[in-house]
Amino acid sequence: MADKNTTRDYIFLELTRSLCPVCKKVVDAQVRARGKKVYMFKRCLEHGAFEGIISSDIDNYRSSLAFNKPGQLPAACAAPIKNGCPDDCGICPDHQQHTCLAVMEITDSCNLSCPECYAGKAGSKFLDLAAIDFMLDQYVKAEGHPEVLQISGGEPTMHPQLFEIIKSAQSKNIHYVMLNTNGVKIAQDEAFAQKLAKTGIELYLQFDGFGHDVYASLRGGPQVWEMKQKALEAIARYRIPTTLVATLAKGVNENEAGAIVDYAIKNRFIRGITFQPIAHIHNTAGFDPMDRLTLPDVIMAVEAQTKGIFKAADFFPLPCSYPTCCSLTYAFIKDGVTTPITRKLEIGNYLDYISNRIITTPAGILRSALEGLWSASATLSAPKVLKDFNCVCGLNFSPGILNELKENILRIVIKPFMDAYTFDLKRAMKCCIHVLRPDGKLIPFCVYNNLHRGKG
Repeated sequence: MADKNTTRDYIFLELTRSLCPVCKKVVDAQVRARGKKVYMFKRCLEHGAFEGIISSDIDNYRSSLAFNKPGQLPAACAAPIKNGCPDDCGICPDHQQHTCLAVMEITDSCNLSCPECYAGKAGSKFLDLAAIDFMLDQYVKAEGHPEVLQISGGEPTMHPQLFEIIKSAQSKNIHYVMLNTNGVKIAQDEAFAQKLAKTGIELYLQFDGFGHDVYASLRGGPQVWEMKQKALEAIARYRIPTTLVATLAKGVNENEAGAIVDYAIKNRFIRGITFQPIAHIHNTAGFDPMDRLTLPDVIMAVEAQTKGIFKAADFFPLPCSYPTCCSLTYAFIKDGVTTPITRKLEIGNYLDYISNRIITTPAGILRSALEGLWSASATLSAPKVLKDFNCVCGLNFSPGILNELKENILRIVIKPFMDAYTFDLKRAMKCCIHVLRPDGKLIPFCVYNNLHRGKG
């Protein structure tokens, strides 16, 4: 028994629920601060105790909580409240946010073998058009006016009816359609790239950095680097608006963040970057949950490696999801000068929902514009997003300003998805990125990856 005067080596911050990394049962979890870092501790009755880091900066973790926007109800729910979260996904009436962005996986087949793929081992299934049409109708039913659909997989470009699927999605009452891809098909088939450009969609291109070593480690082979270069050349040739999506792994490519930002600044067909600190969903061999990249680590890497073009203070949490889920910023690029949006406006004065519960015009107009930008549904080709950016920056409006903005805005998003070591039920309950399933249900992305993937 410890002496009654013995002090614990951590501060107890809060109680949540998480997952046992072994059996995936839901268990109680403590969020603890030790020094400047934040950890999650949990105990499974069968498999024992587990601890893992969830944030390297307690100040970032605590300050982000003020950026917690009230959730929006969906038009319809597809599952009743029965066993409680996370078992009732569909989504159920207890879910705290509607679907800002739905991910529709049209195949489990893939032409790469990435060791850390969310989808796990590649398969050979392709959804047929009738099933996809049903899924899209259910998305419309759930949202009324769905904002964004991302067509994904597996590798969706392998689907033999991809262009029919894109056309079907665009014919529905869905504002914007995007395509997640590794770029292999684009690099190999010029006609395919040209046809893709004519669809008017945006690309989310898997891109983890520069050089053979990065891709040998993360994507299964050094030859992938040559393929990425060819894909980017084709995308640039046909001016397909693209977001680079970089999985960052500690000791592998966190030092590539600045180079990726620099590349995006210099190549204006690239509209955004999404940095995703690696989530260990399937492959945990050799993984130390106490030593991993967290959201503040990436923010600091961007600041250090861009030599202050972007600073830590430029990044603010995404209020529509749980605010510890994601941070982002925007910049305007003109005449070789990159100006983060935060140099034009004190963002925190408008998106701090704890301090500023009541905001009136004209501040309300700015808050509304910022909410449009700080949303998971914001796509940089959307006129509304461009108008919101124009409003926030106070640029002189002219008939051609929206086209100019389209070519000169850069968004940087940092989004660490959850695995069993970092799974936090309160984050899952306010998730706004949902996987659209063949039965029409919408399941929060991290819930799906950890509890439903591979179960049909």
